Amino acid sequence: MKVTVCEISIASTPECTFYLKLEWAKDLGAGFVVMLCDGASAWSGEVSEEDVSKEAQELEMPRERYVHDLQLILSGEGQADQSYSFHLAPKQSGSPILQLSYEKVQRDMSFRYGMVELLPVSEPTKVIKELISYGLERSAHLQAKKHIVLKQNQRLINEQEHITTEMERYIKEKETLERELYNRFVLVLNEKKAKIRTLQERIKQLQNTIQDKKDGWKKGEACHGGNEHTDEKLENSDYGNTTDEEEEEDGDPKTRNLKPSNKVLASNPMDGSLNDIADVAPSRKRRRHVIQPLETPSKGPALEQRQTLRSLQSSAEQLPYQCVIQPLRMLSMAQR
Repeated sequence: MKVTVCEISIASTPECTFYLKLEWAKDLGAGFVVMLCDGASAWSGEVSEEDVSKEAQELEMPRERYVHDLQLILSGEGQADQSYSFHLAPKQSGSPILQLSYEKVQRDMSFRYGMVELLPVSEPTKVIKELISYGLERSAHLQAKKHIVLKQNQRLINEQEHITTEMERYIKEKETLERELYNRFVLVLNEKKAKIRTLQERIKQLQNTIQDKKDGWKKGEACHGGNEHTDEKLENSDYGNTTDEEEEEDGDPKTRNLKPSNKVLASNPMDGSLNDIADVAPSRKRRRHVIQPLETPSKGPALEQRQTLRSLQSSAEQLPYQCVIQPLRMLSMAQR
């Protein structure tokens, strides 16, 4: 059995206070019992399931919705918005039977949701005791529920404080860890930057060294090429001068007489050792002596002998020592 008690006011007598007790079994739509008390008198009435269905049909409303709205009205749950009103009047003039009607107010219109006939209770004190007992039980239940809720609230507050403390500790540790990680990151980054700078400087040094070597090679090649070109020019000029001088000597009858004859060479004891010697080009120093002009014809034989001696000495460099030294000694003695 479900029971609810609420305080209501009658529209015709708003200064009077009434207590409405509602009892039902499983479903309010299956029927319920109403008891009304003003603190001195009491009235009771009953509404059947047929009456509930009849009222729903008259309002042209689904039964479930009608039962829901009826529970809001009689249990006092919907009185906060003041959208419901109660009216109490005798069924007939001078009759002890009262009619309690309940309506739903919407703007300027009201819809009657139902009506119940109340009969006077022979022992109103019993009804009053029941109301007081219900009030006390409800109060105790609410107090116990309040105590449970307070415990839950205190537990939640303690958990919140613990969580807040832990959160603050985690935040501090997180900030400390972030600072440490940042310092390590900066340290590693600076080391990497320093290493990169060192490598860059080393690369620049290597590039400069390579460039210096390239420049040195280029300068060396240029100098070597210039020297070779100069040597070639000097050789060409020397060979040209020598040839010209030889041609001039061949063309000049005076110098022609200065050349040794074949008879003289045949009588020379070195003639046999000089036949197989390949002609060797005279050195630059020897050519310079050759191209010098002759001062007097009287010096021709001596100059010719000196030239022959030098030619023999240059050829002797390619012969064994024993094959050359003896003829040279004989030639030196002949000159003396």
